Amino acid sequence: MPYLIGRLVTWVSLLLNPRGTHRRTRPRPPAHPAPPCPAAISALPLPSHRSPYGLPTVLDGTETAAVRPYLLTRALYELQAAA
Repeated sequence: MPYLIGRLVTWVSLLLNPRGTHRRTRPRPPAHPAPPCPAAISALPLPSHRSPYGLPTVLDGTETAAVRPYLLTRALYELQAAA
């Protein structure tokens, strides 16, 4: 395989600098102007933002069951250790 290094250099240079990517010499064609926006068709206003933290009712901690799986597994380990 004669000229292996030269072929390798040519191949790598074509990968890094491909043909046909030269700088444009002519100006770009003018872009088309954006079409005008249509008039809003009786847009309904959005409802006011309601924060979930500002609810008028207070949540009672005794009525809601908190799910904490690590407490359940700890209770199971204690029951198994006691048995």
